[in-house]
Amino acid sequence: MKNAYLKFNAFTLAEMLVVLFVIGVISMMTIPTVVKVNKERAISDLLSENYKKIELALVIDKISNFDVTDFGFSALNKPYRADEFTEILRKKMKVLNYCKPSESSCGFESQTLRGYKLRMMNGSSMLINDDFRGDYDPVDNTNRILGATYIDVDGPNGSNTAGRDQFGFYTTQKGLIPMGGPKDRLVPFSDCISQQGLSFACSAWVLLNKNMDYKNCPNVINWDDKTTCN
Repeated sequence: MKNAYLKFNAFTLAEMLVVLFVIGVISMMTIPTVVKVNKERAISDLLSENYKKIELALVIDKISNFDVTDFGFSALNKPYRADEFTEILRKKMKVLNYCKPSESSCGFESQTLRGYKLRMMNGSSMLINDDFRGDYDPVDNTNRILGATYIDVDGPNGSNTAGRDQFGFYTTQKGLIPMGGPKDRLVPFSDCISQQGLSFACSAWVLLNKNMDYKNCPNVINWDDKTTCN
């Protein structure tokens, strides 16, 4: 009587080792890429989270002050001030620590940037100052910039590098506008490319395109029709 069971040739030990070797090589090639993409997406998500929280805080402040320009300062007949703008965010957001320009422990200590700083409950840091004050809105050229707001997505524990974990925004009457947008003339996106991605000009790209491909294929991407390496 013939055996009803199908017979299969077993893999030899050498063949199994070859298969495992190939799998290992493929894993070594793909896992770092996956980790890198996930890390960059996490940075983008944190930046977006902080941006939305600031925007919400400003909306609430405008409503409470019955004023839609200068975040209530025009209603008080006084100009915008970075310290008072910081106080608005401090009252409306979950803040772990507040630092004056001369104080540390909030992040941005090793940077040339100076300003009022906030350490947030989610681990991020923010710095508010009067950078670009008086220049025109880089988007539609109708409103003047009040100051600048910088976000370090992982606070003092990260690389503390512009374009990597630190990003910049213009503070305007309309809210925050990320630096390096397609129409930005003050901090143009071309600076992001020419400085190997180490620039606040990369901020709009990360926020809007959800990637940091200016590091991976700087000569390929553009704002018009190529916002990713793929």
